[in-house]
Amino acid sequence: MKRRFISLISALLALSLLSGCGSSVQDAEPTPVQGVLPGQELGVSDAADDIFSLNYNSSASLNPYATNDNNNLLISQLVFDNIFELDDDYNLTSRIITSYENSYGTYWTFTVDTSIKMHDGSNLTAADVAYSITRAKLSSRCSGRLTYCYGAGATSEEQFVVNLGKADLLFPYLLTVPVVKDGSAGEALPAGTGPYKYVEGADYVEAFEGHVNYQDLPIDRVYFKEYTEPEDIIMAFEDSYIDLSVTDPSGKTNYGYGGNTETRYYTTTNMHYLGFRADADFVSNAQYRYALQMALDRDYAADTLMGNAAVASCLPVSPLSPLYDESIANDIKFDLTLCAMVLDNLGVTDMDGDGKREYVEYSRMHEIDIDLVVCSEAAGKGDIAKQFAADLATLGVTVTVRELGWTDYQTALMNGDFDMFYAEVKLGADFDLSSMLTEDAALNYGKIVDENYSTLIADFLAADELTRAQACSNMLSYIATNVPIIPILFERQEVISHRNVITGMNPTSSNVFFGIENWTITFASEKDEGEE
Repeated sequence: MKRRFISLISALLALSLLSGCGSSVQDAEPTPVQGVLPGQELGVSDAADDIFSLNYNSSASLNPYATNDNNNLLISQLVFDNIFELDDDYNLTSRIITSYENSYGTYWTFTVDTSIKMHDGSNLTAADVAYSITRAKLSSRCSGRLTYCYGAGATSEEQFVVNLGKADLLFPYLLTVPVVKDGSAGEALPAGTGPYKYVEGADYVEAFEGHVNYQDLPIDRVYFKEYTEPEDIIMAFEDSYIDLSVTDPSGKTNYGYGGNTETRYYTTTNMHYLGFRADADFVSNAQYRYALQMALDRDYAADTLMGNAAVASCLPVSPLSPLYDESIANDIKFDLTLCAMVLDNLGVTDMDGDGKREYVEYSRMHEIDIDLVVCSEAAGKGDIAKQFAADLATLGVTVTVRELGWTDYQTALMNGDFDMFYAEVKLGADFDLSSMLTEDAALNYGKIVDENYSTLIADFLAADELTRAQACSNMLSYIATNVPIIPILFERQEVISHRNVITGMNPTSSNVFFGIENWTITFASEKDEGEE
């Protein structure tokens, strides 16, 4: 008899994908009716029932490449295996791919395990996986990481190839994308290879008998329920009508859940950072920027201002990655005393006795007043910017923080109306910084012009396992010295459940249900029986 779940919590909320506020906009939906399943109505007595349910948006697709609805995307993680899985320790695994090789980092050949069954009874083929990469490249959620992927195509039942526009020996780290049936773009409920499958006309997904871990799955069915308004979502969680919540603590739609809950985290590649306008007064000087990065208390930002929902980082690589270079990070960590000493040595001192530092340029003394813009619609970011300004103020450096609404913030970035800006970017797991630091790149808001970044990034991505650490160190060292950006932290997302309900959960940034066959969950009724 299978192990079974009890109730967790509710409302899958916003995962942000790009720079700026890091918030998402939910579609307007009708007022929900409490306790309604598609096709079945539940009474109040069914609260804390012996079924496991997720929130659902009936107006959005359940096809992972036809929707951006976070609720439905969470459901789809039960149905579709990812090509590769990447855990929080940066271990890369796959049950889809048995082997892969590359030529010069640009031409990749992957071999697929064709013994894997799909939900429609067919065997998985290379065409299915190649098709999934093509669909991922066309989707707004995945297209950014696959910009340089020119195409994928099957060469046999077992093998497919991928052509890249530039060498990237970390390319498999980008393939944490769901596998769907070849040609299923127009299907509402496409076949996958995951532990659960869609059932036509049903209000649930059910365990797939053809899955290798079928006998160990903790529950036979996961039901859908629909709530749209924040107060209804919270109440549904409290009443155990919906049982799992994934939230973005920095998103403006993060409502927060109290009560008897457990929170688990997974670390994302969503990086918060400060950027500069390349021709702005004072911050156009790389030596001054070098000093400024020491005035940013990243640990306080991540642990306190972000409520422990982030991992502090001095470098544009996650501290959880083996590529993170502690020796470089230690040289530029938060240290106001050292920051003051560097400014003093650079001649940035209080020259007129007004308690504020000035600098000399072209034989003239200049006051310092850095204009820092930040989006006001996301939790934590404004507070981090203001704390940075407050710490610099103790050293006599003035930073004026302008908090803007999302539209005005975007306009300021596009028009270069700032000296510094606070932003968020979703990096690929290969930590390719090309979109931020290369000339004419989409996220190069500060108009950085330095060919060395392109060269160092390309060398890092093209490096093999023996030379990768050194190539990455070279890149990070140049960034830390020239400071085109000041990394702050990498976000963590929250998976919330009722206390003492589930063990064995090991969520990843691309699959909350990763290793679900290892979950142990106890229904409320089973707890009651144990207490009698």
